[in-house]
Amino acid sequence: MTVRIVIADDQTVVREGLRSLLSLFDSIEVVGVAPDAEDALRLVGSADPDVLLTDLRMPGIGGVEGIRRLVTGGSRTAAVALTTYDDDETIVAALDAGAIGFLNKDADPEVIESAIVAAAEGRSLLDAKALHALRTRAGTPAGRPPENPDGLTDREIEVLRLVAKGHSNHRLTTELVVSISTVKTHINHILTKTGCRDRAALVAYAFAHHLA
Repeated sequence: MTVRIVIADDQTVVREGLRSLLSLFDSIEVVGVAPDAEDALRLVGSADPDVLLTDLRMPGIGGVEGIRRLVTGGSRTAAVALTTYDDDETIVAALDAGAIGFLNKDADPEVIESAIVAAAEGRSLLDAKALHALRTRAGTPAGRPPENPDGLTDREIEVLRLVAKGHSNHRLTTELVVSISTVKTHINHILTKTGCRDRAALVAYAFAHHLA
């Protein structure tokens, strides 16, 4: 599988550096680069990539709003935030907007590649800072016994916990010893009951309800 990506960053050196670096991976094909979120969205519309790898602080509408418009516009393209800004407010804003992954720019190239591939497969890869931000927002107390919110069944809670660990649907079939169609049914039920849009939102939901 080759993951087709668009890169958005307002710094030419960073943008072209990422293009050159990620092009070294056989698993990734860079189909376009953009200096801002507006150009990135136009590129996504024309190139239909699997993943948008985007900075957050850029001229114009910015990366967070770009991610939000990508998601609300119904694009199949997954968004991964790669930025120097890792304060809790920025992280939570990006994830709330619909980013499925969040990494700092000092991440190793292999980690960035893993996050891109994970996003293309519908899985979340969040760095330690992003996980900390989610826990802080949730106020997760250690050792608190979880309850089943929003009418989730025990089986759906089990599925949700595995999703929060970043497991793919195929990994879930192995963990739960069920078919891929059963896994998809569970996830669709969880999305409906929780009101979440996607797997990234499910990760945030799991932390908020002390299930991760």
